[in-house]
Amino acid sequence: MKTFYTLLVFVILIGTKSHAQANLVTYAGNNAKDNFYDVLQISDGTFLVCGYSEAFSWVDAAVPQTTLGVHGIHNALGTNKVGYILQLSSDLQTILQVVKFPQGAVEDIRFIKTNTPPEVPTGDLYISGTTNDSYANDGGYFLAKLNNNFVNGVPSDLSWARNIWAETGPKDYQPWDVTNDGHVFYIVGQSHAYDWSAIYSLDTDGNRRVVNNWRTHWLSSGSEWKGTPASSYPGGMDSVAYSGIVLKTWGRCDLRSWTQNDYDQMSSDGNGGLKKGKWPIDILFDGPCDPANPTANSPGYTGYSAASCCPVYGGSCIAIDKRTNDVFIGMNMKSVAPGGSPDFEPAVIAMDSSGTLKWWSRLYHEITPAGDTMVSIPDQYVDALGIDYSTNPDSATLVVGARTHGNNVENFWEGNTITAIPTAHGFRNQFTGTNGNIHESWLGKLMLRDGTLLHSTYVAEYAEGTGGLGTPHPDPNLDGWPDPNTGWPDINTTRIAKNNLKVTAAGWVCIAAVGRRTITTANAYQKMVKPAFGGLSCWNSFVRVYDSDLSVPYYSSLVVGQWDTLTQQGGSNTELFGLFKTMNGIVAVGRQTADTSGNANGNDIPVTNVPSWGSSLPAGESAVLVYYTASNLVNPDDSPVITGITDANEMEKSFFISPNPAKNYLTVWFKKNSVKNRVTITDVLGRKMMEKEFNQNGSAITIDISAFKPDLYFISVNGQTLKFVKD
Repeated sequence: MKTFYTLLVFVILIGTKSHAQANLVTYAGNNAKDNFYDVLQISDGTFLVCGYSEAFSWVDAAVPQTTLGVHGIHNALGTNKVGYILQLSSDLQTILQVVKFPQGAVEDIRFIKTNTPPEVPTGDLYISGTTNDSYANDGGYFLAKLNNNFVNGVPSDLSWARNIWAETGPKDYQPWDVTNDGHVFYIVGQSHAYDWSAIYSLDTDGNRRVVNNWRTHWLSSGSEWKGTPASSYPGGMDSVAYSGIVLKTWGRCDLRSWTQNDYDQMSSDGNGGLKKGKWPIDILFDGPCDPANPTANSPGYTGYSAASCCPVYGGSCIAIDKRTNDVFIGMNMKSVAPGGSPDFEPAVIAMDSSGTLKWWSRLYHEITPAGDTMVSIPDQYVDALGIDYSTNPDSATLVVGARTHGNNVENFWEGNTITAIPTAHGFRNQFTGTNGNIHESWLGKLMLRDGTLLHSTYVAEYAEGTGGLGTPHPDPNLDGWPDPNTGWPDINTTRIAKNNLKVTAAGWVCIAAVGRRTITTANAYQKMVKPAFGGLSCWNSFVRVYDSDLSVPYYSSLVVGQWDTLTQQGGSNTELFGLFKTMNGIVAVGRQTADTSGNANGNDIPVTNVPSWGSSLPAGESAVLVYYTASNLVNPDDSPVITGITDANEMEKSFFISPNPAKNYLTVWFKKNSVKNRVTITDVLGRKMMEKEFNQNGSAITIDISAFKPDLYFISVNGQTLKFVKD
């Protein structure tokens, strides 16, 4: 829970009702299709839940409802659904507001995001959702900015909206994020197809913008110019309309080296090995790419070739560090291995806000620490990215959620073979057993500044009936389950939710996923029967919270129909899409599925503390919300609620600070960008501890206060002053 110290004393207590630390599991909906897709807690303590409904009659008529304008969003081939946002009270018991589109205007609201990081007041809100329309009308998904954020007022309309043409992967993943100054980065087009895919950025009005250090630019005349920076265009910067990264092989050179020196560049792979090429697509080709005369000759230096069938790459994820506005991209490209087998090679790419490449990672060794050149035959994908805000950007990490289809000698880096931390180990170090044609997820923590791997674990649950189980895990909270790093058990397909991985204030990693015999913790609300007990498992959705080094789960619970452990019937009937870590636990949202006749599949999930707006029973395809709490999940820093002592004039200041109290670093957030800001810090005796003029390019700066002794201090920016405490 964030605390601000200032002049006028008052305390706002939010979320302290008896419901706050009790589990809550509920359905929502009626006899039509209903689904919750995403959840966000904002800085007044309330929750925003978005999704869709075919018949929105289950919300009490007394609840205030606001209908948004359509603003040119195209959904002519839609299915007459209502896309909406519910504002729920801090205890999740009451629907406070409904903000929705007209019925049929959109298929859903899929994601809701803010342009501020977790430790500061909720900023502007942005949404995306699915649309069904023609190629000519840019069917696929939409992006929009709300004109208010529920904290300062209920949104009454959109500030802007944009149709995004998308098929297959980009339509399903809806990959986008927003910087702290309101620039949206997003992926358009297809995955592993023939036509087009690209990454673009929008300005604060929702129009495509120039990203100076990207290498493909469209001119006001409609033609293209390939070069960098955009400001060096011979016709002048005013002639450049917008920029992009084209995710395609044929006739294109983006994400490839343009010079022989760049193509031949050898650099660390982030885990003790080496990789060749300044850019991640170099691996598929035998030389650099001339943008004036593009070539695509294969194979590359490890033996991989570009697949002739599918020139379009698979862009899947975008995450932005809202302190620095650095942009992180997850993708893969279809390839052909040296033996001729089809394959997919992953890449995670880091760029600064100007579009300059910082680093990229393959997530496996191209050249091992021993010097062996490798190929990694399993298909590999990037499913989610998350920013770890628990430490300063110089030491913080990017959390990567990836997936492998099959196993091989070389695969995603194992949890106990990490060069930077030789003593590290993951909860499940590696892909075990003899099953090969299965999908397994993987989590890795890579340093934001250079891509160095610090921690990793596979997310791979046991197969039904497997032998080879190891000894019990020593952690009592693992409830006697076998330690995944002992024995050699078979595992079965396990997939994390797409683009909804979350990282807590302490660096814990939260996922929603699907597995088979899922390991659950002793503190779980709904547990899986352990192999030693003889009962059968079922396919299930689950929620899990890993510790900061991915070595053990603090919490792991199922969300599934209560199945018959003799016949396996009754389960395999839920999907989870979104989650959010609160001060006391974790909220997850999704649905219970239905058959083609509209009847709910399987048995009921075990509900508890059902709110007045909810239902104890499913009615066809029903939305699901769970709030799982546990004593070891409690962390006040995971609350976005601002409480404590505040200055009556603080909201009139041109800046605010976080965290407060602070330990090593203090972030100063400016409400309006300015070229220069003079920052002065003094102690209680008026002694000047620091004075510096910052040439500010974004809306935040970070100050190292680790040398300050614990005390009360004053920070002044351009003559305005706030207090903070150094822990």
